[in-house]
Amino acid sequence: MSAQLSQHVTTRLLIAEKSENAAYELDSALRDAGIATKLTISDDLAHIAQITSQGETDIVLLTYKIDGLEKLLPRIRAGAPHTPVVLLTPPQDLGPKNSENTSSHEAQQWTIASALAIGATDVVPANCPEQLALVVKRELENVCQRQQYSQVRRALKEAEQRCQLLLQSSKAAIAYVHEGMHIHANEGYLNLFGYTDIDDLCAVSLIDILSADSSQELKTQLKRLRSGTDETEFNFESNAENSEAFSGSMTLVHSQYEGEDCLQITVRRHNDGGTKTAAQTYVDTVATVSTELELPGFAKAAETLFSTSTDENYLLCIGIDHFSQMQSAYGLIGSEAICRKVWQKLEELSSEYPLVRLSNKQFAVALTAASYDMALQTADQIRTDVSELILEIQDKTVRPTISIAGAACNDDVGISASLDEAVGYLMDLVEQASSNTVAIPTDAEETEESDNARIILKQITNAIEKKMFVVLFQPVISLRGDSDEHYEVFLRMMDDQGQQIEPGRFLQTAIDNNVAGKIDRWVILQSIKMLSVHRAKGHTTRLTINLTANSVMDPEFLQWLTVAIKAARLPSDAVIFQITEKDATTYLRQTREFIEGLRAMHCRASLSRFGLIDDPFETLRHLPVDMVKLDGTVVNPSEDSNQSREVMMGFINKLQSAGKLTVIPMVENAGMLSMLWQAGANYIQGHYLQEPTTMMDYDFNTED
Repeated sequence: MSAQLSQHVTTRLLIAEKSENAAYELDSALRDAGIATKLTISDDLAHIAQITSQGETDIVLLTYKIDGLEKLLPRIRAGAPHTPVVLLTPPQDLGPKNSENTSSHEAQQWTIASALAIGATDVVPANCPEQLALVVKRELENVCQRQQYSQVRRALKEAEQRCQLLLQSSKAAIAYVHEGMHIHANEGYLNLFGYTDIDDLCAVSLIDILSADSSQELKTQLKRLRSGTDETEFNFESNAENSEAFSGSMTLVHSQYEGEDCLQITVRRHNDGGTKTAAQTYVDTVATVSTELELPGFAKAAETLFSTSTDENYLLCIGIDHFSQMQSAYGLIGSEAICRKVWQKLEELSSEYPLVRLSNKQFAVALTAASYDMALQTADQIRTDVSELILEIQDKTVRPTISIAGAACNDDVGISASLDEAVGYLMDLVEQASSNTVAIPTDAEETEESDNARIILKQITNAIEKKMFVVLFQPVISLRGDSDEHYEVFLRMMDDQGQQIEPGRFLQTAIDNNVAGKIDRWVILQSIKMLSVHRAKGHTTRLTINLTANSVMDPEFLQWLTVAIKAARLPSDAVIFQITEKDATTYLRQTREFIEGLRAMHCRASLSRFGLIDDPFETLRHLPVDMVKLDGTVVNPSEDSNQSREVMMGFINKLQSAGKLTVIPMVENAGMLSMLWQAGANYIQGHYLQEPTTMMDYDFNTED
């Protein structure tokens, strides 16, 4: 929580003080120093000890007026050892020094020493607000550094675990040797030399598993390493004591294992045409034996297929459903195993057609069919056959499903354009949260879509001219005691009959035709006008306003926005601007620059519909947003299971570790609300609380 970060992150401040007026004066002094605070005031010792031990505060200020400080300080330190506790002592006499002042100063020094002895982090006179602000900033910086250190330690631990898993699953036979003795080896190495347990191998030296001649060669290579060589390799013959004798090559490299200097040994068996060892059998089980086409080879094979066929030509894009949840549930190795099994099944099903791997979870196949219905039937049969796969990953049964999107390929549309079109259709299925489905749009459907687009554009133009857009407000409720009111702004368009049209039916068309920026500006002007009126009534209200990619890409938008907010006489932090994960990922550089421009205006930014792409946290690392709103498919997945909840809670924990405020939409019941509170979510919204309405009329003082 650095000084720069404190401008945007609210500090949970607890002041132990009998007088509320005095507490608010301290809080005001800190806010004037640029420290954003969320204040809690209490003079009950038990209550103070409880909320600090539960981690509900970032820093504690204790005043000398509180009785029982000698008992309270040790309790706070025992329950929250890393929470800074600053003691405010009686006002210091800042007048000329005399004998009376000197004795008072000596008494103050005794108070400082005794306070530090029983657990205070620092001691500040009550009438020195500037000194207090500096001390608080310093302690918040220390808290931030401790959190970052803790995050780094967790990340290192996770990295070590991943490396250990990769070591164990490696196709190569790998071991670590310290002073000539084995200290660790993976399964391939154990099997290669005839051992079943690592403890048995750890009692054996490296020389003992080599023949006499190879042992002499090993000594020569070890001397080379000691003389400064980084890596060396030599051929060897094994000792036939525990396994069948074989020849191979051994690579020695300086390394570390569990912080100890050692040698990493990599062994490769020479192919002698003999019986496979257990290690070779193990490698065969994890290796992909198929010969895969590269994308240019696939395009050439597809072109050959289409040129020799009189049937209709199609390109199908195949994607594994819910891949990000698989990675969270089964890890990298487990999800890779699922992808490999699906790939092998697809190879079996489409043996007569060219097949290519586009990514770990996406594939493409070129297909010929007598008719559109036959192509659709073939694609659906592939989907059905894959859905019948039953895999066992980490002792759990997994039944992966796929979605297939296709595009027709003819002389007018080349293979590359058709493949891009099929990939685009598949992305649309993902965005619509469709799974285990097949979609191959026909020419008639495309013509109908084009006609619909023209109709929608006409409706949009009509709505702008006749002011037929409507803004709605849905409350965003804090689960952490934030006293400010907060709404998200939603947009609806009215048709000629006065019926509301959802944004999903017109907004993408507006974006594609570059008119969504006008809609964004209309929404902003209407929203901040209503916000100004609402705040003038004494409300401390914030709005989250959604923006489209058109505004993010508009170089003049930020300048226009600055003028609009100043004209409305609103504080910059009263409006939060929200961008979808899809737009941010598609225009990553422009989005980052846009958000930096918002920060320069002291406006906050939010990322919405988070969790749809394969690695959403990779995108998040490049965007300095303050808030993240999860996508509804993460919050309410199609399968209601404990595993799905764990995935969602994993998202919340990782976002909080990254310092992002989390917003959870689609909260539909009290049970879900309780679970989110325990998971540490910051804000919630949904129809259970209130549907979007035309007025900002939610009672934020209602106790849920």
